[in-house]
Amino acid sequence: MKKIISVAILVVLLVSINSSFAQENQIQPDRPDQTNRPNVIPLNTFQFEAGVVFEKSTQDGSITKNLSLPGVLLRYGVLNNLELRMELKNAKVTTEANGNSSITNGISPVTLGFKMKASEEKGLRPSIGFIISFSLPNMASKEFKNDFVGTNINLVLENSVTDKLTAGYNIGAEWDGNTPEPTFFYTLSLGYEFTKRVSGFAEVYGFAPEKTRADHRFDFGLSFLALNNLSFDASAGVGITYNAPDYFVGGGFSFRLPK
Repeated sequence: MKKIISVAILVVLLVSINSSFAQENQIQPDRPDQTNRPNVIPLNTFQFEAGVVFEKSTQDGSITKNLSLPGVLLRYGVLNNLELRMELKNAKVTTEANGNSSITNGISPVTLGFKMKASEEKGLRPSIGFIISFSLPNMASKEFKNDFVGTNINLVLENSVTDKLTAGYNIGAEWDGNTPEPTFFYTLSLGYEFTKRVSGFAEVYGFAPEKTRADHRFDFGLSFLALNNLSFDASAGVGITYNAPDYFVGGGFSFRLPK
């Protein structure tokens, strides 16, 4: 994992040397961190965000490997402060225990929703947005179907600390469509612009189900802005609590049409 991260950092830095471009209307993806931004994409534009994530967990003598290949987020700007969103994910889950292994592969429930930007940042008051989405039980492989429609409600906030440093934080709740109990979640991310093309982040986030132990994690990553409407990213992280993954790594890209 260390070698992969080192190579990704080296490639991003080498490509960014002697680069210059206009900074107006740059793409601002909701990846690779877990913290969403309050900003919506421009009116009448389409944005495609995709990536792969590998995650390994070891608990009670069993090993679980989760591979998302790919995970896709589609976004379309319908108003100056509103975008529609669709998320699709192909998941492969491998479980190894007591010398036996099993593999489950299929499409997770498709998620439909919207993001609305409620207000701009002003002084200490953060920029504020909302994301509401629903996961549809009939739009999934039978191995991953919900019993009912799942719901996710997310309050999205961001402050500019300096010209280069931003603090983003989300808080919300999710109902998975299988149980009536919610899972509460939070994220806190610090983002820094190293150059006009290269930015990075460090983040803590977690999930707190109503009836089981909380799952807290830490991750970090880099993004490279190749064009105003095209970016690439790489990230990695580790679990903080017992029931969190041992580690996870990922990478992907985002583009917007028209420019």
